[in-house]
Amino acid sequence: MIKMKLPNGFGSIACYSGNRRRPYIVRKYIDGRQKIIGQYATYEDALAFLVDYNKNPSLFAPSTITFAEVYRLMAAERYPKIAKSTANNYKAAFKHCHELYGRPFATLDIADLQGVIRGMSRRNIGYASQKKCRQLMHLMYEYAVKYKIIPAAADITCYIDIDKKVVRYPKKPFITRQLNRIKKLANSDDTLARWAMCVVMMCYSGVRPGEFLAIQKNDVKLKQRYFIVRDSKTEAGRNRAVPISRKALPYFNLWMQQDGRTLIADDKAGQLSYHTYRRLFDKVMDATNCHHTPHECRHTCATMLDNAGANETAVKRILGHASQGVTKGVYTHKSLHELKKAIDMI
Repeated sequence: MIKMKLPNGFGSIACYSGNRRRPYIVRKYIDGRQKIIGQYATYEDALAFLVDYNKNPSLFAPSTITFAEVYRLMAAERYPKIAKSTANNYKAAFKHCHELYGRPFATLDIADLQGVIRGMSRRNIGYASQKKCRQLMHLMYEYAVKYKIIPAAADITCYIDIDKKVVRYPKKPFITRQLNRIKKLANSDDTLARWAMCVVMMCYSGVRPGEFLAIQKNDVKLKQRYFIVRDSKTEAGRNRAVPISRKALPYFNLWMQQDGRTLIADDKAGQLSYHTYRRLFDKVMDATNCHHTPHECRHTCATMLDNAGANETAVKRILGHASQGVTKGVYTHKSLHELKKAIDMI
């Protein structure tokens, strides 16, 4: 974690020792006296509060503010407004920029930014990560222009080149006999049964892997047969109702009886990381002689809905795709009925 040197008058962040839930305290001089104005679990949360409190990032000297400091300020403003998974992707991208951390932001040129991308390419870091790194740089320059750290003409991110996208293999849906093998495993006494259930649940709901792992139990309504997706990579995907297929309902019911706040939890009742889930998913694939990725469960659901002739608006709502005429986050009894009607067609 990179901590910033904050300018005079901006306030300060300190960390209490010991095992505390909110060890980071925010102090600021008010009426000549230093007062505690907030206490937070992480440095990032404390900085976000302080930035919001001051609403004046231009207090930093434009000629001396570093690449890492611009990142911290941008992250403090933007990350609370985006999905946690998206923020984590940007944090990972920032790590690839380590050679620029201490450089004055205003002195960077296209060769410096392109050098980060070339380094990633040399380390065989592919298109998706390079693209995310370029997006991060764009956000940072956008922030720097907004707060007059650099002039608008100094935003050079449009000139960053990345490697071409290489499609290693096309996405393909599960076919019926593969799904039947996975269902057979899910209904067995095998130790992989509950993870096979997860594959079926994803194939009949169309959620992204990250959305699936973040489902909270208090957002699952078994009686009404739907759940709410809170955490999504897209704005259209957040706070959407997803119907529970009758074919997957028994599996949702079994997982709801397990310990943990999230629907899908590990043996210690904690939320599963994608890495852990992917390892278990791959074991199910090996056991059922299938060759798919978790995201292909979503592709499978979309394909089945399309083949069944489901209502186009309902499909977009289920998958969390933006659509004109679809009111985000508003679900009436009638609209939920239409979603369940669509999912039960597959």
